[in-house]
Amino acid sequence: MNLIKKNFQFRMAKKIEINKIMRFIKLYWTKNNHLCGTNKKIFEYEYCHNDKVNFMIAINKINKRINAIMGFIPYSKNKKNLHICGSMLLVKPNIKFPFLGIETMKNMLKKIQPKSFCGIGTNYLSLIPLIEKFFNRYTSKMVHHYFLNQKVKNFKIANIKKNLKCNFDSKKINYEQIENFNNLKKKIKLNKIKTNLPFKSESYIEKRYFNNPSFKYKFFIINKKDLLIGREIYFKKYNRKIFSVVDFIGSVNQLGRINSLLEDLIYKENYEYIDMLCTDNISNILVKSGFKIKYPNDKNLIPIYFNPFIRKNIDIFYETSDKKMVFFKADADQDRRNV
Repeated sequence: MNLIKKNFQFRMAKKIEINKIMRFIKLYWTKNNHLCGTNKKIFEYEYCHNDKVNFMIAINKINKRINAIMGFIPYSKNKKNLHICGSMLLVKPNIKFPFLGIETMKNMLKKIQPKSFCGIGTNYLSLIPLIEKFFNRYTSKMVHHYFLNQKVKNFKIANIKKNLKCNFDSKKINYEQIENFNNLKKKIKLNKIKTNLPFKSESYIEKRYFNNPSFKYKFFIINKKDLLIGREIYFKKYNRKIFSVVDFIGSVNQLGRINSLLEDLIYKENYEYIDMLCTDNISNILVKSGFKIKYPNDKNLIPIYFNPFIRKNIDIFYETSDKKMVFFKADADQDRRNV
């Protein structure tokens, strides 16, 4: 580690370095097609706020070139309750300095000093063991929950071997759909701390969901105080669509009472299925609303990646500084365009 400190300078990136960071991503990302390496508008939306660029970079002191980057997404400006998601750790291949990526992450955390941290989509083979060793974080696999349309006989997007009947043991809830951010602010208080959820500020919610350059989201207020966020995904090839719940802000126990919302949505819009990817600490709540858990031996195939579309079951791993925290698909940068 002393050799790394001797040979590298760690600092936050500057706006004039965006093109260099994008070129680094384009050159060294595994498939050379990461959108943040080719589309400046997407890069700036994900990682820039005013003059800040949310990247820690490791610069070789000899040739002055970037050798590693660590991108992150802050959920607020609130230092006391600041949560950040690590979203991109990338090291130049074949570099002769082991653990340069870990040191880049350490320097980022030292500089930002968040109250809590998570990473979703963490590589199970290359990074999870290092995260456990150097940061003593809790690591696990996100759980994919799905709610099937009982009226669909021939699934096109999913591949269903057994259409399991949904069982409910919860009461109906009141809900209403909200179309714009100003109406949302009038209906519920957003700048509040929620138990076991990372704090998300009004400005983060507005930027992340209402000003998203790629996707349009739907918003449902539950029992006049909680917010459920999802996205409709349409497949022209099949003339079919699904609905993916990507985030929730409120009391997580309310997720065990949303069966009426799920039923209304799935049959009114004729979705093949509604799904929710989240941490396993609320699975016992979601099954009360009729969600099925996609177990490792599940014969039903429920796609989770759509840009581009990958028609197979995929495991997504995560890391967190707080085991009790609940995370959803849109935490970090999982729900974004890849092409």
